[in-house]
Amino acid sequence: MDTEQLILMRLHAQHLLAPVDPHEAVTDLIGIQAQYAGNARHALNIRSSGAPERGVLVKTWTLRGTLHLHAADDLPTVLHSGCRTDYGQRAYTSGEVEPARCDRFRNRILCALGAGDLPRAELKRICEEDGMTKREADVLFEPWGGLIRSMAERGEIAYAAEGNRMITRLAPFAPLDEAAALESMARRYIAHYGPVSLRDAQTFFGKPQRMLAPLFEREASETAELDGTVYYCAGNTLPPDASVPDVLFLAGFDPLLMGYRKTGNPVLPPECVKAVYNNAGIVFPAVLLNGTVCAVWKAAGRRLCCTPVRRVGARDRKRIARAGMDRFGAAGVKWMDE
Repeated sequence: MDTEQLILMRLHAQHLLAPVDPHEAVTDLIGIQAQYAGNARHALNIRSSGAPERGVLVKTWTLRGTLHLHAADDLPTVLHSGCRTDYGQRAYTSGEVEPARCDRFRNRILCALGAGDLPRAELKRICEEDGMTKREADVLFEPWGGLIRSMAERGEIAYAAEGNRMITRLAPFAPLDEAAALESMARRYIAHYGPVSLRDAQTFFGKPQRMLAPLFEREASETAELDGTVYYCAGNTLPPDASVPDVLFLAGFDPLLMGYRKTGNPVLPPECVKAVYNNAGIVFPAVLLNGTVCAVWKAAGRRLCCTPVRRVGARDRKRIARAGMDRFGAAGVKWMDE
């Protein structure tokens, strides 16, 4: 295996060469990071055909403690037993609000959502009418989760996937035990992010390599080696006509970036890392040119603004502009260094 093959195999595994059903794409990728709804929508759009039915996908806190878009029927796996975080359960454990009071407002929220989806602000208003004090509200509805996150980690509620910040009540489900869930996710990770190294897996799952190694050795059907690193594979066969796209507009926090260790990802040249990953933890939307990052981009009305992060010649700028107009119906591309 060489670097070009590694990139091509990952693009194929991540459904970036041929679109699939949205439910299949989200499930195969074990979710799509979704702090910003527009990023998640774009990451799904470049991998899928058609739109998911309402309620098929939801957003909740899972991998690495961050908000992800998931298939609702995958929640027993990604919200497996033992996955609750100390931070996510802080509404109950901080000592600032009595657990009995937490339960009171938790039950009030569940009751309100029984009649249909509601925005977070409306749920806060309902709890205030039920006697929640300002001090309690500062804890239970703090911006980074509070009681909403606690309930989400328990599999009781989630954000609706449509990007309107509506919260929905989930049907009860039995979470898988942690070992079974990790086995299922590892199998999918190898198949749909692979070939992957143990350092990649450590980044993705947030777990030590010594814990993941036996699991990956058991679940992978084969391995390959590149520059002294062992990569785990699922034996996927590339289509005979598979080729790296000339231009591909990745989403912010795209799985092709988030699924691997950033300093060892062959689509991200070392000199481009800091321009794509900033110090505040933002991962910008990136343009791939012949399989490697060459620029970051953003939409500005009907125009795309592209900032090169390495040298991009005039001919390649024209190719990127044509691809942007085809993909987004954009009026054109503005290069921010011109």
